[in-house]
Amino acid sequence: MRSFSLLLFVLPALLHAQTPAKEELGLAQTLYASDANDSALVHVDKAIALDPKLAKAWKLRGDLRQRAKNMDGALLDYEKAEDLDPNDARLYVSRSALRISNGNLKGALKDCERALALDENDPDAWYNSACAKYMGQDTEGSLKDAQRAFKLNPQHADALYLSGVCKGELYREEDGLAEVEEALRLKPTIPGGLMASGVLLFETQRYEEAIVRFTQVIDQDAEGKAEAYYYRGDCYYNLENKEQACADWKVSSRLGDKDAVFIVKNYCNTDATKIPKKPAKKRKTVIEF
Repeated sequence: MRSFSLLLFVLPALLHAQTPAKEELGLAQTLYASDANDSALVHVDKAIALDPKLAKAWKLRGDLRQRAKNMDGALLDYEKAEDLDPNDARLYVSRSALRISNGNLKGALKDCERALALDENDPDAWYNSACAKYMGQDTEGSLKDAQRAFKLNPQHADALYLSGVCKGELYREEDGLAEVEEALRLKPTIPGGLMASGVLLFETQRYEEAIVRFTQVIDQDAEGKAEAYYYRGDCYYNLENKEQACADWKVSSRLGDKDAVFIVKNYCNTDATKIPKKPAKKRKTVIEF
């Protein structure tokens, strides 16, 4: 009787015991979460070698390869993971991100749809769908999906930022600006966030505040520096400070901005008080994956 009772006690533990492959996978997942990618790859490779049918290991290796910009290798791993477990919603979230990066927006949206069919409450799936739609110029659809992502995860700064960008493009600048600013409060390092904030401040005619934002972009030596100089010059122009405006436009022109080149030639290097046929600057927003 005692042996039987002992067996009842031990059996559940045996059933739930980690296999060596799952132990390696667990280590890899922990390392992946802390951005120790090389070490994570070592352990996930061991997990796959120990159990080639462990779908989550293939998916994780795909994620690691995607981080390393090995997109072809990542796609092969995701396909293997899908063969082993076609019902993993997070697999399709990961693959949609890869396809967005590769410019395959149709494939990305298909993966987002599959992810949401399996788990409609995954904020990352809604966010990836929003990104794909935004890049495909479906701003209304992108806004809806970004808002859904943020509703599901109120700490999802990137989703809130994208929502704000979309609102700005839909001429709801004040609402868009408020969301972009809140997103930057949640995550100050959002790529292009300071620039987007500056542009929306400019478009709402808050020129002095916009100057502060564009100066931050310039001081950080960030991508879009030529455009930041251009917009800061435009702020000074609207504040009727030709000297400061032209100083910035001359820098912008040297950095290759064609609109600035036109303004320097036809305004800064003349006695004109207004820019003749001032170019309409086409806004460029950074949504980075």
